[in-house]
Amino acid sequence: MFYMKSILGKYNLASRNSFLCLVAVCLSIFTLPAQNLTDVLRQETRLNQVYQQHGLSGQGVILAMIERGIDYRHPDFIDASGKTRIAYIFDMTDPSGANDPNNTYGVGTIYSRSQIDQALTSGNVLATMDRYGHGTACTGIAAGDGSAVTGSPYPGVAPGATIISVKLINDPFPAGSGQPAQAWFYEQSYLPIALQFVKDKSTELGLPSVSLMNLGSIGGPTDGTSDICRAMDGFVGPGRLLVCGVGDDGGADNHAEMTLTQGNSDEFEISKGEAGNLRFEAWYDGNDRFDVTIIRPNGSQEGPFAGPAANNAIAWQQLTGISIYHNGADRDFSSSTNGKRQLMIDFTGATGTYKVKLSATAVSNGKIDASLNPSTYYNNNAFSSHIVAGFSINDFASATQALVPTDYVHSNSYKDINGAARSRNEGAPGELWTGSSSGPTLDGRLGVDIAVPGELNVGAYSAGTYYSRFSHLLVEGGNSLYGIQNAVSGAAPVLTGMLALMLEVKPDLSTQEARDILHQTARSDAFTGMTPTPDWGYGKLDAAAAITATLSLLGMENETFASLGIQLFPNPAQEIVYYRWDRLSHGEAELELMDMSGRSLRRYMIGENAGQLHVGEFEAGVYLLRLKTEDQIAWMRLVLK
Repeated sequence: MFYMKSILGKYNLASRNSFLCLVAVCLSIFTLPAQNLTDVLRQETRLNQVYQQHGLSGQGVILAMIERGIDYRHPDFIDASGKTRIAYIFDMTDPSGANDPNNTYGVGTIYSRSQIDQALTSGNVLATMDRYGHGTACTGIAAGDGSAVTGSPYPGVAPGATIISVKLINDPFPAGSGQPAQAWFYEQSYLPIALQFVKDKSTELGLPSVSLMNLGSIGGPTDGTSDICRAMDGFVGPGRLLVCGVGDDGGADNHAEMTLTQGNSDEFEISKGEAGNLRFEAWYDGNDRFDVTIIRPNGSQEGPFAGPAANNAIAWQQLTGISIYHNGADRDFSSSTNGKRQLMIDFTGATGTYKVKLSATAVSNGKIDASLNPSTYYNNNAFSSHIVAGFSINDFASATQALVPTDYVHSNSYKDINGAARSRNEGAPGELWTGSSSGPTLDGRLGVDIAVPGELNVGAYSAGTYYSRFSHLLVEGGNSLYGIQNAVSGAAPVLTGMLALMLEVKPDLSTQEARDILHQTARSDAFTGMTPTPDWGYGKLDAAAAITATLSLLGMENETFASLGIQLFPNPAQEIVYYRWDRLSHGEAELELMDMSGRSLRRYMIGENAGQLHVGEFEAGVYLLRLKTEDQIAWMRLVLK
């Protein structure tokens, strides 16, 4: 069970063992100065310098969103010629295409670029849509081109990237504004299939990729050992990066710990202040044995119930308003490899104070880590004993190869489509967002890599979606096609777009290289304090410094040119690139300038030991130079500014 903090309020939703991080955008009216939030974001992160100095756009890079789908008809995802910028849509919520011979994944429906273009040309509507709006908005933040409005006031971070959209979720919402209600859909077992799809299509297209799994909530082993975390770690590779936000479960007492010794017992006290389901989840050493007793708000006692005798066994009890799932270390719901047992209790009954009493019958380690879901800063579910701050990172973000952002406030005011000044107060500019989850992971890693602005960002909105029902979320000058997105799910697309720019510079960038760059270039200030910390990671994103650091890696890749004795300088260059090649004693060699997609732009024939290449006609950006002689071919990257 979790809660969604919706655009206007809160809905209690049944998750069926799923983890979902949703929007938090309930706004109230104040009279603060209004700002173009995208301009503020670019200034705060120094993205504006990246565009001015390097001309990067994410061209030649796939940006994959594993999310809630996309409105492929939104102008932000259509290029100047009227063609789609989306290479594929994989709608895993629609089973109608599972028998398509071109769909080898056994689930969902796949739409190719040509099918999307045909739909755009003919006006026929494809049977896939982000009716909620979250996937479209987040894709817009990461890769929208801002073309829905003249002057592009709200472009995404990587507006030149190629998009892949994987729809894994249907968010539930009530009927309204002439629209029917939408039912809940989420199947966690589809996640490894989604990752395989992105991997296959990246290989097919021959492009580097960065993917965002924009989902996740507190619960699970949070130590990188779950089946989904293992699939995530197996997905990444050189030129194939993966982002997962830390989660929206911060600001609440939703983590608790206790350590028991042989023959002793103790209680987790839980305040259930909200109707609906509240999930208690605990993990402990597989060699330990604990009996479980539940004490209801009226003082009545259920149990004690013995845990499973063996680690390949389970011990489940179904009580009135309480379901107890006690799993051996080989039978936990996350299929983890950590050797721990899982105790999961769903409280669906009355509100009030519950106690989970654990009695140690055999102890090897004795430590128990517990969480509550939903338990957030805006509801009344919380632990009232054994509270330990932190450890609210979502399980997916604990994957060792995931790049994990948290969310901080860069602005809290804007003007809506009617010109009214709007604001929210969940942290002052510069502060960590109130709801940001935090590390560490349960295996002792920091958990968070970097803090990224997510309060408030602007993404693509579409008519007929749940988001578009609320005019106060539509931004001034956006022609009803742009609106507010926030929380960690608003920050994570910024980092995803940033990584696309880094991959444009270095297409084989590895996770470790990207992580090192983000850590080393992050900035600390009075808000972050001394870093790194489990809340802030290594500090706030500095995009300009990160791109400079990525460019510095290119020198190591130009050793082939150096080994042939050829020198090109300066790099970065503006109008002219000079070359010197002392070993060129006879004949000619060819230098070919290409863009990052491999398109040939100009060939230079060199027959002297020194000379110059005129490059002033080309826009700022990252290019490839190919050297070809009678018996050798070598490559290097060239940056024009």
